[in-house]
Amino acid sequence: MTRFVIVAGESSGDLLGSKIIASIQDLCPDATFEGIAGPKMTQVGCKQWFNSSELSVMGLFGVLKHLPRILKVRKELTQKILKNPPDVFIGIDAPDFNLKLEKKLKRRGIKTIHVVSPSFWAWRKNRVRFLNQSADLLLCLFPFEEDLLKEHNVNAVFIGHPLADSIKNEIDIKAARNSLELKARIVITLMPGSRSSEINRHAQLFFEAAALLTKKLEDVEFVVPVVDPKIGEQLKKILAMYLTDLKVTITDNIHSALSASDLVITKSGTSTLEAALYKKPMVVVYKMSSLSYWFLKTFSIVHTEHIALPNILLGKKIVPELIQENASSKAILAESLFWLSNHQKVIELQQKFDFLHSQLQQNASFLAASTIVKMLQQKK
Repeated sequence: MTRFVIVAGESSGDLLGSKIIASIQDLCPDATFEGIAGPKMTQVGCKQWFNSSELSVMGLFGVLKHLPRILKVRKELTQKILKNPPDVFIGIDAPDFNLKLEKKLKRRGIKTIHVVSPSFWAWRKNRVRFLNQSADLLLCLFPFEEDLLKEHNVNAVFIGHPLADSIKNEIDIKAARNSLELKARIVITLMPGSRSSEINRHAQLFFEAAALLTKKLEDVEFVVPVVDPKIGEQLKKILAMYLTDLKVTITDNIHSALSASDLVITKSGTSTLEAALYKKPMVVVYKMSSLSYWFLKTFSIVHTEHIALPNILLGKKIVPELIQENASSKAILAESLFWLSNHQKVIELQQKFDFLHSQLQQNASFLAASTIVKMLQQKK
């Protein structure tokens, strides 16, 4: 029997963790799993010590606010692991939480695997020099990361991105629109965020841009996909408070929302990669607190030229980025109208996204599992 302790933060980590667990079970049926897990990981047999939501915080000052609770969880988790050491520890994302824990466990002789490289190429670049002190193996989602990590003596393997595996190359737009009962000629998907703080910063701005687009375009509808019912209620309150005449559908079906759209207006983050994999033109928007933005700019913490993942992965600005004071409803309107009126530019963009999709489509969960099992066999 091979015993794993696994820690995943947030819903994306929970999803990736569940797929890796299922793939390891296929290759190693006697494997057991326990740790910090969400609902998807528990469904495939991971015993939950703490819920993944414990690690769901964002932003410099969001982390500081919840730091005492997070440190308490990590202390209890460390004691639990060291009392009964597993064969392997797997940390999925949540680098500030997992890497320090992995470093301590590795020093105690426990094999450590980290899944999803921290974005050292974007900010806090000095972290890369210390990753090999934490992880015996680092499984990364983007192709350029493997070479960068190996330059710093990190045992890294590119596994592809799970989103690329789960999204089909061909999208049935008509079926998606029928499933959501969308009748308009133009459908625009709005993705203001998945956290309450992101909704507070982006939702009103997105709805104001939607109102401007409604005045400019004939026959347009908007779709807002949400995974958390609480976020859905928050969005409905904002919509009712400011703008009541928009045609807006709020749905929990992200696949249908993105499939149905002609254009995506999204905050930066993984949603930009999702939109690219669905081959959709997009306008990327991001606003943070003035204090956080000042802090990042003043201390030159960010080292990447772009914030949207498609721009970062393809090495050039192919989709517009509207950041902080440049993120206005009028700017969103202008960029949106550009995509909606330039069919040839959209075709060229989709060709780039096709290349990106094929590059990231590597059967990530199976490749992760087989690499982990191979490492264990070498250990024995």
